[in-house]
Amino acid sequence: MHTFLTSAFKSILILTAVLSIQSCSLFEEEDEICKVTAEPLTHDNLKVTENAVYRGAGVGTVTYLSSTCSDDGTTNATWTYSGEALFDAATSYTNAVPPALIFDQSSSFEFLTSGTLCVQLTAWGDASAKLCKAVKVHRKHVWSRYQKDFPGGKSKQQVTMNIAGDVYSGFGMFNNWYKFDTTTFEWAPRAAIPTLLDFNAFAGFSIDGTGYLVGNNSKLYAYSPGADTWIEKGALPELVSTVLNLGAFDVRSEYSFSVLGASTGGKGYFGLGNQDRLFEYDPAGNTWIELTKKPVKGILGDHTFAYNGKIFSGQYIYTIATDSWVKGNDNFNVSVGYSPGFVPFNGLMYGGLTGKTVTFDGVNLATLDLGGANQFVQVPLLRNGNGASTGNFIIFPRLMGANGSDEMKMTYYIDR
Repeated sequence: MHTFLTSAFKSILILTAVLSIQSCSLFEEEDEICKVTAEPLTHDNLKVTENAVYRGAGVGTVTYLSSTCSDDGTTNATWTYSGEALFDAATSYTNAVPPALIFDQSSSFEFLTSGTLCVQLTAWGDASAKLCKAVKVHRKHVWSRYQKDFPGGKSKQQVTMNIAGDVYSGFGMFNNWYKFDTTTFEWAPRAAIPTLLDFNAFAGFSIDGTGYLVGNNSKLYAYSPGADTWIEKGALPELVSTVLNLGAFDVRSEYSFSVLGASTGGKGYFGLGNQDRLFEYDPAGNTWIELTKKPVKGILGDHTFAYNGKIFSGQYIYTIATDSWVKGNDNFNVSVGYSPGFVPFNGLMYGGLTGKTVTFDGVNLATLDLGGANQFVQVPLLRNGNGASTGNFIIFPRLMGANGSDEMKMTYYIDR
């Protein structure tokens, strides 16, 4: 009887050794020796994000059957990447249930360039062969969301602009301001406007290296990026609460209409929202004038932007030289598929229409030739908001949801 049980126990242990990635000397009188091998680990055990976007998050996961020869042991999975990437430090897993346990370890990566991702197992002084898979990083005609939230808080309004080649964003329902770094994809806090309480800023524009901000206190502020300082430039000719009809909303933070903040021809423009009023600012004289009213009031989801001496607002076009409005052929509104708002980039206005990237030359819309790209080209839908471009990027740090939701993560378009 004792002989039979001993034989059966040996058979079970041998079967476990076949299934395991370790080969163990279990029947020797000396100390046990365990080895990590590549068997039966195969490329099917390594799951990798094989197509990724620039600065996008990806995951590598290795799954295998682990077995120990002692009561305690630690198995490590070490990840390496031949290209440029940021990734979590390798972690370890302690096998506390010998002799066999499924080991499943993931590591997240932020890919910058294409390369080869490898993983190697180590345990009890031995190492497996490396398992590797290629990763292709897409950097052209890519729309993506960055995994980190914009640090400025959730707001239905936000000011975003390019000042002297750098993208800045903030305010909305908060008194904060950030500068974007296209290398690190980080937002660095910059100076807020001092001594202000209960302050909101719905719109702004940049002229000749200076940023301008219109606040709910009906004052204009100028920002100097070199000195990182704000100065008050004086009051607007009309209360902002009147221009934007803020009193119609019990809670100011629920104001969801697109407010124009744009510059063209060396002057700044502000207004509209759910109303019909438009104002022009001339920095040379620090003066404001009110322009001809839009024929209809703004509605939810309208995109407003300035380009080549004209201002586009929903389905209407304002020509600055003639101080006149006409109804256009295109309706730049989320309801007919336009998302996100149009931003100057590569000499044209870039935006989205029904999930496709489109360009606008001031007269005609055209679907962008993607050059054969077929991945990561889906433009965000049901979003309106103001973005800015710099270098090879269009940055939308927060896209306001026309369908009631709000986006906390930065959305970007890259073409490099």
